[in-house]
Amino acid sequence: MALVRPLGFLAAAVLLFGCGGSASTTSQTASSSPETGHAVMIRNYSFAPGELTVAAGTKVTWSNDDSASHTATATDGSFDTGTLKHGAQASATLSDPGTFTYYCQFHPFMKAKIVVEG
Repeated sequence: MALVRPLGFLAAAVLLFGCGGSASTTSQTASSSPETGHAVMIRNYSFAPGELTVAAGTKVTWSNDDSASHTATATDGSFDTGTLKHGAQASATLSDPGTFTYYCQFHPFMKAKIVVEG
């Protein structure tokens, strides 16, 4: 089941990310695994892997396998999956090189890092 975001949020995301943000898109999807890119599992109140290195332009997909809802929210605001309930997924394409730390808004002790290489 695909999760749908309100049009207003999508318009705001296009304005934000279209103006030089690090993540060009964030979308929710129901596919079992990303077609290209890397997967991050959310399980037992942690992100796995805790550190990931990818090439610029890589799609990263977070999948929530926990009973609790979670988010993957960049500390610099460059991406945010929104609320992921059990079984939900969300993706972001990371376009700009750099190191991006992220956390769960509901459980701030949950932290991880993505290094994007140019």
